[in-house]
Amino acid sequence: MFLNRLKSQKYVFGEKLNDQQLEVLKNQIETADAIVIGAGAGLSIAAGLTYSGERFEKYFFDFANEYGIKDMYSGGFYPFEDMETYWAWWSRHIYINRYMDAPGDVYANLLDLVENKDYFVITTNVDHQFQRAHFDKKRLFYM
Repeated sequence: MFLNRLKSQKYVFGEKLNDQQLEVLKNQIETADAIVIGAGAGLSIAAGLTYSGERFEKYFFDFANEYGIKDMYSGGFYPFEDMETYWAWWSRHIYINRYMDAPGDVYANLLDLVENKDYFVITTNVDHQFQRAHFDKKRLFYM
């Protein structure tokens, strides 16, 4: 059960929590025997790892100008004319999204909440932000 029978819809769909809900959540974390964290792209987006807008324009302005690519996601499917350009795209994409720190501290804050608990993380994220935030690798299931 999610958070010891709390209704998950309010948390899953991103509704902003009020003070009472935050207090309940804090209490549930503090008293839980174990915590399982499920994380997908939304967590990385919350940490500032966006694939469009200002971040895209900062790092991929040349690809946007040359090829009309609008965001990092769609750029991954672009039919580049040669392997040099293809790998120029992908090496930059990998560097920016895997080896650079996330702009926000969401992952560090999450670790602060659970580091003294029995926790396990299941994530589909490939940006290695859990590892970069020093989550115990033995407590991670990732692709």
